[in-house]
Amino acid sequence: MKNQWRVIVILILVLVVAVFAVVNVNEVPLSLLFTTVHWPLVLVILLSLVAGALITFLVSMGTMLAQKKQQKMEMDVATKKIDALRDENAALKRRVNNVSNEGAQKNRKLEKL
Repeated sequence: MKNQWRVIVILILVLVVAVFAVVNVNEVPLSLLFTTVHWPLVLVILLSLVAGALITFLVSMGTMLAQKKQQKMEMDVATKKIDALRDENAALKRRVNNVSNEGAQKNRKLEKL
């Protein structure tokens, strides 16, 4: 069902673009630095659209890479904290065992007396 909606939306968009292209076939002057060219209006609009999409994609990729780097740094910090806590947990377990063993030894000494 989800893919059917995508296909329907894509078909509608293609139809809109096709109608748009047919309506805007007039040539317009386009000034480029040192020259002027005459291109169909639809081509100028589509090239502008593609250029805008490319710029948006490149900016979002930069942002995404920065976020990914930040997440990696946060993950490294969290991993180090987890390792430190595991080490601390192991040390505390050893202390508990030592205290239990000392208590057991004292109880045995008391029983012998």
